[in-house]
Amino acid sequence: MKKIVAIGNTVFAYFIALLPILLLGDGKSNIITFLWNHVFFHNIYIPLTIVIVFGMILYILNIIFLIKAKNGKWSAQELARTNLLVKLIQIPAFLFIFLVGLLCTILIFTIGISLVLGLLDVICIGLTGIFATATFHRLRKEQQISTKMQIMYSIASFLFCVDVITAMIAYRKSKRSDSVR
Repeated sequence: MKKIVAIGNTVFAYFIALLPILLLGDGKSNIITFLWNHVFFHNIYIPLTIVIVFGMILYILNIIFLIKAKNGKWSAQELARTNLLVKLIQIPAFLFIFLVGLLCTILIFTIGISLVLGLLDVICIGLTGIFATATFHRLRKEQQISTKMQIMYSIASFLFCVDVITAMIAYRKSKRSDSVR
């Protein structure tokens, strides 16, 4: 379950990054051209709907994962490591989405693309925030952080860029407690 949710969360960011490539692509890539012409029929709403449905399914899986993690299915170190990997692997996708969104904001006729990308980014950070919340819950259960720190780190996991820092902190705390044992 942990691997499925982690992979799903990671892939979701790259699916979001694929949307502007499909929409704004120049048609020189055979794979993108094939997808755009024969799978999505020149209709951006088809892949957008797929991404949104995939996101809803991932939210359900993340909530189930959170419940299982709270029941102690995985150690804090396992969760912290996986959380950090997910966050680090997503960085290139988020950078690409940010740059495309910024470019589309500058070009006034494409500002709608920026808004959609921003909304999808918020959905994505929500997914990884739920995943990170399980990590901080386990860290508290294993008495590696206080309840106050769990709440602060969990909230920070829903903020862009800060979530990567909190993932690194969680990983360091889980490694430190493992070496003490």
